[in-house]
Amino acid sequence: MEELFGPGGRLESALPGFEVRDEQIALARAVADALDGGEHLLAEAGTGTGKSLAYLLPALASGRRVVVATATKALQEQLLLNDVPAAAAALGRDVSCALLKGRENYLCRRSLHGLELLGGALLRTEEDAAQFDELRGWIETTETGDRAELPFEPRPALWAELAVGGDRCLGRNCAFRGVCLSEAARERAAGAELVITNHALYLADVAMRARGRDGSVLPEHDAVVFDEAHRLEDAASAWFGGRVSLPGLRRLARDVERSARERGGSPPASALDRLDRLGEAVVGTLDPGRGRRRLGVADVDRVLDDAVALGAALTRLAEGLAGSGEEGDTLARRALAAADDLEACLDVDADLVSWAEPGALAWAPVDVSQVLREALWESDVTAVLVSATLEAPFLSRRLGLEGARELVLDSPFDFREQALLYLPQGLPEPRTPAYFERLADEIVSLCELSRGRALVLTTSYAALDELGSRIAAHLPYPVLRQGDAPRERLLERFRAEIDSVLVATQTFWQGVDVPGESLSLLVIEKLPFAPPDDPLVQARCERVSADGGDWFAEYALPTAVLQLRQGFGRLIRSRADRGVVAILDSRLRTRAYGRRFLEALPPCPVAADLADVARFFSADRPGRA
Repeated sequence: MEELFGPGGRLESALPGFEVRDEQIALARAVADALDGGEHLLAEAGTGTGKSLAYLLPALASGRRVVVATATKALQEQLLLNDVPAAAAALGRDVSCALLKGRENYLCRRSLHGLELLGGALLRTEEDAAQFDELRGWIETTETGDRAELPFEPRPALWAELAVGGDRCLGRNCAFRGVCLSEAARERAAGAELVITNHALYLADVAMRARGRDGSVLPEHDAVVFDEAHRLEDAASAWFGGRVSLPGLRRLARDVERSARERGGSPPASALDRLDRLGEAVVGTLDPGRGRRRLGVADVDRVLDDAVALGAALTRLAEGLAGSGEEGDTLARRALAAADDLEACLDVDADLVSWAEPGALAWAPVDVSQVLREALWESDVTAVLVSATLEAPFLSRRLGLEGARELVLDSPFDFREQALLYLPQGLPEPRTPAYFERLADEIVSLCELSRGRALVLTTSYAALDELGSRIAAHLPYPVLRQGDAPRERLLERFRAEIDSVLVATQTFWQGVDVPGESLSLLVIEKLPFAPPDDPLVQARCERVSADGGDWFAEYALPTAVLQLRQGFGRLIRSRADRGVVAILDSRLRTRAYGRRFLEALPPCPVAADLADVARFFSADRPGRA
């Protein structure tokens, strides 16, 4: 590792402008030791450490096949386009690397054949048919079938008809397997020394193996690196849970209809109509309109008769399809899986939480630690978990990874010189009258001092809309809002229009990398506690209390601290960056837990007066606020 990362090392020779960082060398050594010894590692490495190269180079030098799983597409692209080529240059050899996505990202030759055989009869709208015609040129020429090649996002209903889909795939029994685009991607991955994927696909593979289902998703491998590992628990909850949705039931019905027509038979129209009616009766009755609402005994009682009938209809459909060939067997398994998920959604159990959301019912395990321990940590695969904000003791308990080696490395950035933390006094607490009006005034004042160049992070879409509208009416700078354009397009415009202000929520708290002058002010509306009425959050807090713990101190607080650290990390992205972080939540000063948040942030000067912010910006150095 010293030869690669140290002074005069290969990276310094291969990469112009490379800086030797002790923290990067320490992380690389720890990853190399973990891979050599087959020891799980949780590594927190602050922004600017150079985490990607610190795990890629030891992985590629280990001689083992390694999978890297990330939470975001942006990081996958960074690895594939920038970091893997840099690692190859440092090693002085070619690196065999493959990017592997879920089957639903690829065009399905069998689905396409069926659609064209039936003259597009299963396309539900004229808009779908028109867009299908737009796609024909790509369909005829694509070599990968990856929808990421498209210059636009296809309509969901149309892509559902064209895509492979994990639950629709016939695997080795498909007549189109020889020209399958998804299988071609998997074959490329099978021959690669390094496979890049996402948390969802990796956990889909783990879940499939845990449930004893055939057909692994990923090639055999010796180790996995989970980057952005702070998001792993939520991904695991999704993949070890399940859902029943109206679109899913209707897609099953269309596939049954398609299969029958392709065989020259008649689809079981009455059975499919009954499936649709019962699905609407169960899911539609419990539909909350917006958001997610936890299901209880009273909800189950409301739909019990229809739910029992729907489960029976799915079971009868499966019985009628079983034994009718490979495709019939696949459809039968999908029908039975839907029946099982329906039963889980309506089973009020202390170990599961279920909820209704628009168009669907869903369930998830309250605690994923045991299933991850059995299905992943106790396997032969060595796991390295890396993040800038790992909160290792907290996360190790949540993921069932107690006993793993833990490493914490500070950021190499000098926050005392590069950043100012602004904590204004006198702002109202959330939920008090005139809260948004007062906050908007404060944000406008801050943006006037920073001359735009600001990212405003909110904790809800309601706050995004309220603050976005208010500040746009009083600022002479472009105000961009999440939802106005796709995420990457918004970020491209934010980088290009130096004086712009971007107001965003949720996904923009992490994975946003805007070095340079465009992001000189980071405003955080309030402390990012998870919504207390979110079903999964509620159930996890109840579990902590049932086990004799303090739900606030042991779950709600550390989760919010982790999220705040992620948001704070959007500001300083290079040694040349300078900027102000403004946290507009008075509870940092008035509540005892405020100290816990402040202690978790990088050490930097703290100000309470706008005059201090003005002086900071007046001392701008060229190239950054």
